[in-house]
Amino acid sequence: MMDKRKAPTGFWVVGILALVWNTMGLAAYFQQFMMSPEAFAALRPEQQNLLLNQPVWLTSAFAVAVFAGFVGSILLLARKRLAVRMFLLSMIAVFIQFGGLLLFLGYADVLTGSEWIMPILIPIFAVGFYLFARNAEKQSILA
Repeated sequence: MMDKRKAPTGFWVVGILALVWNTMGLAAYFQQFMMSPEAFAALRPEQQNLLLNQPVWLTSAFAVAVFAGFVGSILLLARKRLAVRMFLLSMIAVFIQFGGLLLFLGYADVLTGSEWIMPILIPIFAVGFYLFARNAEKQSILA
């Protein structure tokens, strides 16, 4: 078994950020699938259509992305090497999800102005958390 190095303060800051970010992802997932009829009716018709016609593989990618990211965050804070694999799984699912939304389902045509923020930030954070965890593993911070 490899000895773990002492984790620097920045590791804990990023680990907590990852946990908060991925908890927000879980909240968004549950909010989407537990949406009230009133909240659904408040969406623009294009958004309603997109949600109603979302294929199962896209919904599954969303679920895998948020759950793997959340578990990866917990494992990162527990300093377990499995965090790297969970963040990799989450990152791949994010790219499948947004690739499907943007390339195949016309999501890009539905987004306006500030609605582009999350589709840009989510893949950036997914890649960042994966690279961070991989680097922590290489530095023997994770065991």
